[in-house]
Amino acid sequence: MLIEFTARHFHAPDNIRSYAKNEVQRIKAKFDRITHCKIILFHENNLYTTEINVSLPSHRLNVKETTHNMTKSIDKAVDKMIIRVKKVKEKMITH
Repeated sequence: MLIEFTARHFHAPDNIRSYAKNEVQRIKAKFDRITHCKIILFHENNLYTTEINVSLPSHRLNVKETTHNMTKSIDKAVDKMIIRVKKVKEKMITH
C-alpha cells in the first residue's frame, strides 16, 4: 500500500507523520487489497482535522474527523475508515 502524507497550514513533526502512517496500517490489516492511502492533516482554529482517502479495487473511500487533539483525530479517522473498509469488503465477498 502506497501511503501519502500531507500537512496543511502547519508543519507536522516527524513523530506525527510516523504515528499516522503506523495507524493506517491497521486499515491494511483488515483488507489487504488497499492500493493507496492518502492522509491529510489540517490545523485551523485550534482544531485538528484528519482526512483519510483510501483506494480499493473499484472503490474510493473518504473519511474526515475533527478534534482538539491531533492523535485523537487520527485515531478516530482510522477507526471510521476501518468500519467503511469492512462494509465494502463484505459486499465484495457476497457478490
